[in-house]
Amino acid sequence: MPTRHDSRCSATALRTAPRAVVAAGALSAVLLGAAGCTAVTVPPGPAAADPACADVIVGAPEELLGLPRQETTSQGTLAWGTGDGAVVLRCGVAPPPPTTEHCATLEDTSGTQIDWIVREDESGYVRFTTYGREPAIDLTVPRASAPDQPSAAALDLGQLVGAIPATAHCVGAGDL
Repeated sequence: MPTRHDSRCSATALRTAPRAVVAAGALSAVLLGAAGCTAVTVPPGPAAADPACADVIVGAPEELLGLPRQETTSQGTLAWGTGDGAVVLRCGVAPPPPTTEHCATLEDTSGTQIDWIVREDESGYVRFTTYGREPAIDLTVPRASAPDQPSAAALDLGQLVGAIPATAHCVGAGDL
């Protein structure tokens, strides 16, 4: 599971601020900007450098489930919100093999269908991992951030994730 703590920006942000900004009397703005600077610590997936991951990161929304997008510490990762309530996306994780775990096809309002392996753990996190797409995407949603419908985050990202072509789909016992 991704590490879910924030690291505060150091005083380096203040030291490296453009001198013209400080000279113009905007020191208070620099101080306020640096004080609000956070990054969510997220380990990268093994294929985070895949060009498809770059497209996912660039195209990601600024807000998800009402949470603002935050900076992360690794390539191929995204976070919305902070601390234990952060929704975290990791692109470039190992694609899951065929499995007997719960695999669900979620369809957004535009008709985009994404197959996700869905796991919920005892600590209150629901993890969605794309099935049949490479690079694979792992989306971790805390129940605290979406108590009624954690799948809303996966649905909201359907268009974005759908840009990675599907090569396999969920199947049920009746499909064999």
